[in-house]
Amino acid sequence: MVSFFKGPNRLEAFSDGVFAIALTLLILEIKAPNIGEHGTSADLWRGLANLWPSYLAYLLAFFTVLVSWIGHHIITSQVRQVDWPLLLTNGFFLLTVSFLPFPTSIVAEHLRGESGTAATVVYALANLLNSLAFVALVAATVHLNPEVAPVLAGVRRNALIGVGWCLLCAGVASLSPVLSLLLVAALWVWWIRPQSAGTLSER
Repeated sequence: MVSFFKGPNRLEAFSDGVFAIALTLLILEIKAPNIGEHGTSADLWRGLANLWPSYLAYLLAFFTVLVSWIGHHIITSQVRQVDWPLLLTNGFFLLTVSFLPFPTSIVAEHLRGESGTAATVVYALANLLNSLAFVALVAATVHLNPEVAPVLAGVRRNALIGVGWCLLCAGVASLSPVLSLLLVAALWVWWIRPQSAGTLSER
């Protein structure tokens, strides 16, 4: 049977491009303070300080994308062949990654207001969707390349933990939006721990 897919190289190249664009879009969400042409240095410093929700949201989203890229690299470093389900699942995962700048902008805009709870719930649910997509990507990879199942067991477990953790973060948002965001940060700190040498081995 003729295969249309010769290997994962193009999947990796396309995915890396999407990750790069997502990271670039994140910083574009931080706007310079509007202090007018007669604003003083003190006004500028005050305006920059007032942007702290934007800085926090940017850092959280940046490391979420970074950890997603690391996990994606771990997966693609083990892939020997690709098929339609794997490509489509990878596309869905990239969709959740490229979506992250939007909830990030919502958090930056609304964190300090009465809508802060809703903003952080949206952010937590966006991370939940990202975790679910990653679980699906691991499943599609293992289905096509069953020999890598033991290697990917750890990242799959972490992604499943992320699903439950993001639900917790969404619930905590009603008590404290900032605490909810910090719990999201704790998740990527957990994820970014060094993986085993075997997991990171090259093809």
